[in-house]
Amino acid sequence: MGVPLIFAVAVPLSEQQRFWLGCMFVLGTTLLGADTLVRYLLTAPEVHEMFNTGQNIQTVTGVFHIHFGVMLALAFYFGVLLRRNSYATRIWRWLLLLAVLLIVAVLHVLAYRTGLLVFYSVLLFDSVWLIVARRQFLWGLGALLLFVVLPWFAYKTLEPIQARVNGTYYDLEQFSLSHDINNFSLSKRLAAWETAQAVAAQHPWLGVGLADTEAAMMEQYSWRDFGLQPINRVMVHNQYLHYLLGAGIVGLFVWLLVLLGPLAQPRVRRNPYVIHFLLILGVAMLVDSLLQLQIGFNLFVFLYGFLVVNAERQAQQTAN
Repeated sequence: MGVPLIFAVAVPLSEQQRFWLGCMFVLGTTLLGADTLVRYLLTAPEVHEMFNTGQNIQTVTGVFHIHFGVMLALAFYFGVLLRRNSYATRIWRWLLLLAVLLIVAVLHVLAYRTGLLVFYSVLLFDSVWLIVARRQFLWGLGALLLFVVLPWFAYKTLEPIQARVNGTYYDLEQFSLSHDINNFSLSKRLAAWETAQAVAAQHPWLGVGLADTEAAMMEQYSWRDFGLQPINRVMVHNQYLHYLLGAGIVGLFVWLLVLLGPLAQPRVRRNPYVIHFLLILGVAMLVDSLLQLQIGFNLFVFLYGFLVVNAERQAQQTAN
């Protein structure tokens, strides 16, 4: 409740204050990533074994790896955009450039799957948008080339990426072959998705109630457990499916209205910060229920107010 309350009573920030706050987020996330990268370099063999079994190295602050990967992707694209801000002096442009390059290194060396998924999803979107909408063919083709070459180069040169890719294929194979999936995170998610879909099909319009999703999932697991021990029967790991399960088609529609509704306003739709924020979070929510943990909820609510609500206010002021 704290984050929404802050936005309700806070004085609007000036553009310069918003620039500094954005830089603090980018540089803070970068420093956290750099610290995690150093700890990886000191214990690389052990970390590679973790990657092979679908585990991840944690940050010094204990931020969950999925949310941290999303934060890194956000910091990268915000850093790129902030370099073009009128308040960005030459020194800040260099600092932000170093930050975004370091973030790319951290994402690939630490092989955060969700972070890489949203990073490349947005890169592909930007490539197509530059070519089709902006007619900036040179920049668009350059981004598209980066989209193709960078992951290939990372796979050929980085052992963590190789371990992550091989581990991912092996993980998914266990589910497709109906093997024991108790120790495989992706296979457990696929089992959870099938379980959630079965429950949602029984309560299509209003769902089982958001407070009762876990109980409904566990009850369905009792009918088909996929060989999972009770401790390994995970929740949905998909925000859209989570709302469909808990609130039905009606609730899912309301959620999509919150997430995508602002894009109906042309001025908001032209705001690159809003577009990148919604795209990154929207893609990440395909593979995890980000809002079910406090850090994910606070991250979404804070950035939604900081970017989307502010853009809507500016659009209304311009109209008036």
